Amino acid sequence: MVKKIKGIAASPGIAIGKAYLVDSESIAIAKKKIAKEELPFEIARFEEALIKTRSEILGIKKKVIDELGPEHGQIFDAHLLVLEDKSLIEEVISTLRKERYSVEYVFFRVLNKYIKAFKKIDDEYLKERLSDIQDVGKRVLNNLLGGRQKALRDLKDKVIIVAYDLSPSDTVSMQKNKVQAFVTDIGGKTSHTAIMARSLEIPAVVGLEEATQEINNNETIIVDGDKGVVIINPDKKILEKYKKGKKDITILQKELLKIKDLPAQTKDGYRIQLSANIEFPEELPSVISHGAEGIGLYRTEYFYMNR
Repeated sequence: MVKKIKGIAASPGIAIGKAYLVDSESIAIAKKKIAKEELPFEIARFEEALIKTRSEILGIKKKVIDELGPEHGQIFDAHLLVLEDKSLIEEVISTLRKERYSVEYVFFRVLNKYIKAFKKIDDEYLKERLSDIQDVGKRVLNNLLGGRQKALRDLKDKVIIVAYDLSPSDTVSMQKNKVQAFVTDIGGKTSHTAIMARSLEIPAVVGLEEATQEINNNETIIVDGDKGVVIINPDKKILEKYKKGKKDITILQKELLKIKDLPAQTKDGYRIQLSANIEFPEELPSVISHGAEGIGLYRTEYFYMNR
């Protein structure tokens, strides 16, 4: 049965393919008491997990800078700030000393306290920074538990990623030649993953609310990143329509790229400066690669909020 769900258009383009549902990777934490003499060992484990997590984030940041440029690496500065937050670290250690539970259980509780506080903030941009806290927290917990995060870099076939949410590191881990698009239950145009999707020119629709409940693994879906629509189990007529639309877009893009370096001027010789409208500095590589000569409109409120 054909079903259409509407979300937020986060990155333009059309993708047709099989859905790949990403596990939310929830982590079960046991409530385990520890002896007083075990406190130094637990604190040391916590410090080691923080160091290991910092190394992981720096590694991802370097990979992004090498592949996409320094402006994209700045996305992970927010992760490092969360990891180095003194109030969070001090609260974990003080609670550990006071209550004497395993450090992973204490960290999990403190982390959830911060997450609940962020969820109550009535500001779209700040709410979306919640993904930074969740991503860093998940990494620290995995390192404390000796686990390893499931990555998206081992995909064998081309798929459309469907998830409740995708952290920036999830997005970076994706094999670009295997991922056709992604859709998420939450998120908006200012989220890190939306920015990354646009810079990678991967179609994306976010804020679908119940995509992970509506879409089954391996189902054929269409992602319309221009209209913010996802079509589940499209019939032959819809498939043909979108295949034609996708083909037309590809042909047009190829033709336009052939003339991107030519001067923009009318037949009577009037010179026009072709400028781009951007919301984020991360979009500059795409602006340059498509032949723009400058910026016509820059949404500076996002630059201000990222300071």
